[in-house]
Amino acid sequence: MDKQKHVPVIVLLDKQVSGERTEIREWFENSRFATCEATNVFEALEQLSDFTIETRPDVVLLNVDCCDDEMSMVENMSDVPVVAFPHGGRPGATGKYFNANIGKMVSRLNELIPYH
Repeated sequence: MDKQKHVPVIVLLDKQVSGERTEIREWFENSRFATCEATNVFEALEQLSDFTIETRPDVVLLNVDCCDDEMSMVENMSDVPVVAFPHGGRPGATGKYFNANIGKMVSRLNELIPYH
């Protein structure tokens, strides 16, 4: 079994950014990244730490009410990098919190998760 050599990434999807969320999901369906979805932080972390599954996901899509509200919880509970699609959020990157559009997200994921 080939062990995963990179850290998985959590992608926060703000529920208020509904049009982009659909586009992001469609992009992931056709991407090289193994992806799953979670409805809360605990479920996302469970997906990332479940050693009973053969292959851990590269990316966990986490649906949140507000990226800014959920960010501190995700950062405090995990060392996993986070890419966020906030509604009206601040641009740029601070720490592990990387606000993105789809183009920026792809670039960031390619940095974090090398081709294998």
